[in-house]
Amino acid sequence: MDDALVRALDVVHAFVHGEGDVEATLREVTECALEAVGADMAGLTIRDDRGRQATVIYTDLMVPEIDQAQYDHDRGPCLDAARTQEPVEVEDTRREPRFPEFAATARAHGVLSTLSLPVVVASDGLGALNLYDGTASFFDDEARRLAGLFAGQCSVTSQYWSAAHESMNLAAAMLSRAVIEQAKGVVMATTRCTADQAFDLLRMQSQQENRKLRDVAAEIVSRQAP
Repeated sequence: MDDALVRALDVVHAFVHGEGDVEATLREVTECALEAVGADMAGLTIRDDRGRQATVIYTDLMVPEIDQAQYDHDRGPCLDAARTQEPVEVEDTRREPRFPEFAATARAHGVLSTLSLPVVVASDGLGALNLYDGTASFFDDEARRLAGLFAGQCSVTSQYWSAAHESMNLAAAMLSRAVIEQAKGVVMATTRCTADQAFDLLRMQSQQENRKLRDVAAEIVSRQAP
């Protein structure tokens, strides 16, 4: 676990000094947190510039599916952690009265215990680092302590999140959007899925391959070129 924490500290230090990008750094920290704590899955919830929470980093495709129950009903452990800036733990989703929708979805995905640590930037609860496990009462004092350290590293990096997204050159943003829309069209045509499903497939591939969404989209579009 010490190695994982050292790696997380190193990658955040490198990022602060100009190496790497925000998403890659947060992904590495989240993966290191999962390794150190030993839980089954982890994810990072961040609030966007419109005030909406989203799971921007995850180690398993089930994580955003579980988290969506919180966003849909505006209640859940990661939302509470961000709002109160205090850790929120669910010891057993089979006996969780505070977040019934989240608990039911978590159980359906085999998750019995969760731990959400606030990601705080400039006294603002920007989001939460979330850990999930299939064992009830999985998290002990040491796991909580370690998770808090990794959430702190997420906070250091996340202060650049909004700035990075807001400062994107408008022309580049429009080009990326066009390429992504073209890629969605290709995916829809080949898989006969909806536009939303096509975007989800692109996003999942981006996460799995640790590549930017626009790069994945550009590759898909280029394969269709005559």
